[in-house]
Amino acid sequence: GRSSAIRLAPSGSTFAVTNCFISRPKDRGISSHGTGCQGMLIDNCQFLSSEESFIVPDRKSIALNTTSNDVKIRHNRAVRFKHFAVIGGDNNMILGNHFFQGDSIPQGVRTAGLIMIGTYNSSTIAENYVDNCFVQWTNERDTTPAYVSGYSFSAMSITDNIFYSSEAPPWFSYIVIRPHGPGHFLNGLAVTGNKFRSNGTDLERADRVDTSFADLDADQHINVTFSNNTYHGIDAKVENPLRVRHSQNSASQVWTIDSDGRLPFGSKARSCDAVAVLGPLRTALGSVRYSFPYADVEQGSNGDAVQLRWAESLSGDVSVQMRLEE
Repeated sequence: GRSSAIRLAPSGSTFAVTNCFISRPKDRGISSHGTGCQGMLIDNCQFLSSEESFIVPDRKSIALNTTSNDVKIRHNRAVRFKHFAVIGGDNNMILGNHFFQGDSIPQGVRTAGLIMIGTYNSSTIAENYVDNCFVQWTNERDTTPAYVSGYSFSAMSITDNIFYSSEAPPWFSYIVIRPHGPGHFLNGLAVTGNKFRSNGTDLERADRVDTSFADLDADQHINVTFSNNTYHGIDAKVENPLRVRHSQNSASQVWTIDSDGRLPFGSKARSCDAVAVLGPLRTALGSVRYSFPYADVEQGSNGDAVQLRWAESLSGDVSVQMRLEE
């Protein structure tokens, strides 16, 4: 805790740290203040914090930070820093790391393990163990953070990771997007094959938007896949496309199919890909009908429901597939 460890040169490429221990740095384990981290390789290292005994809000040290592109961070272990890595460039590969940041306080504060900076990020986060912390995606370094043109939040894949927390508060989430200006949207995001598990306290959801500065524009999202993930101790089992089974017990011409907040990042139901009728449709008098509805999207107070409209009042069961994109 007396000094930081490695400050990179202001320029250069492919600096490598392999099979090393970086133990108890004061502020930074590896720090880049220029472009000396271009193409950097960090493999099979262990980062030990000097703040292991501190509760999370009192920690300030970061295992590593980068500012340039093409960084590979693979198969490392980091123990109880404030953040494991603050990644400032594009085209990064964050693979097979275990970083944990909790403390012994029930429902205590949790900080970001990974902070990915930049809207067009084009990074892969795969096969990591994200333990009592979360992945945050932000554009905090934009000098003019409001969306005017460009790709917005795009080109990120988060695949086959273990996300785990113990005694975290219900509002804690594992993937957090934090726009620093209005008008931004999702334009290419894949969240697939991840394991989300909360132990001790059920979480409201695994994903959320931090609206401290601005919200995402739910009318603009495109090319989002959120599928084949598992949820344990999580209330909202999020998917896109989202399949919902609905039972209409009383005959009605209008059936409202609610997403129940299960579309990613609290988004709207902007399209309906499929409607399958399960079993017979019946009138109020019990007669069977062979009918098919049309769908109205973006219904309900939050725009996250689909309404099916029939030629007459009917009851029955359907399976509906909705999406957050048009």
